[in-house]
Amino acid sequence: MNYKWFVGIDVSKKTLDVSSFIKELGDKSPHEQFTNDGKGYKAVIRWLKKQGAIVKEVMFCMEHTGVYSMDLALFFEKNNLAYSMVSPLHIKRSLGLVRGKSDKVDSFQISRFCYLHRDELPHTKLPLESIRVLKGLINERERLVKMQKSEKTVLHELKKVNTKSTFNRIESRIIMFSTDIECIEKEMEQVISSEPEVFENYKLTRSVIGIGLVNTVLFIVYTCNFQSFSDARKYACYSGIAPFENSSGTSLRGKTRVSHLANKRIKSNLSNAARSAVQNDPELRIYYDRKAKEGKEHGVIMNAVKFKLISRVFSVVKRGTPFVKMRQAG
Repeated sequence: MNYKWFVGIDVSKKTLDVSSFIKELGDKSPHEQFTNDGKGYKAVIRWLKKQGAIVKEVMFCMEHTGVYSMDLALFFEKNNLAYSMVSPLHIKRSLGLVRGKSDKVDSFQISRFCYLHRDELPHTKLPLESIRVLKGLINERERLVKMQKSEKTVLHELKKVNTKSTFNRIESRIIMFSTDIECIEKEMEQVISSEPEVFENYKLTRSVIGIGLVNTVLFIVYTCNFQSFSDARKYACYSGIAPFENSSGTSLRGKTRVSHLANKRIKSNLSNAARSAVQNDPELRIYYDRKAKEGKEHGVIMNAVKFKLISRVFSVVKRGTPFVKMRQAG
């Protein structure tokens, strides 16, 4: 589609700042503010039509702001409008030197970004309703796990100063958290089983040794059921596992390192999976021991194990058959 209008939207909790980029006008391009609700979304379309825009020729662009931009994205999809949700960091680092900040300026910069990257900007498509529900559940589980960990720390580190009644209340809260976490995990399994395509990929992913429920849900959520990532290497890069060269000219020859620009939530949970895999998968245990004897650092080896797990997951999903443990490895 050859888009002729490029609209940037700065999303906040209550309002939308909208700019329609016109190259000749630069930062004087049309701007208007609307409410972040159904009435506001329709008003945006009317505003664009008054400018002479044909809605099907408009490319909308906005930062990914979580729940604040979700209703707007649903409106775009319901009306078959083209839009792209972009990482705020991607937009920020593409702007160069910028002085000052306001919602109006931000919306203009987003519209300009949309125009400059019009040929490579991917169209966003929201995942299945079941995947959005899974994301909410995994977020809730993570919050409870953090609170439970905090209570356990208090229980053990401050047991000498806590009264018996305090001790009992902390234990009760820990039990309550455990019960709620178990309920959330059961609900996640129910949501997964209700969607045949998701359930099939869930079973294949769980067949990989070391990959449990939490990591499987993260794979499904962040790959949109293995639709948004085409191969394991791209997902490894997104997860902060793929190493990158660190050199410049003849003076800088650093070690290859992973990037800090990564989804550290995925990386952290894959660390747990890697430890489990090394303990329970003979093939990976042999691999770990061999690399350790070669003098490789523990962290480097475990990072390689994480990549092997990602590769296995993408492989079993691609071929549609469960993971098979190598016989010669035990």
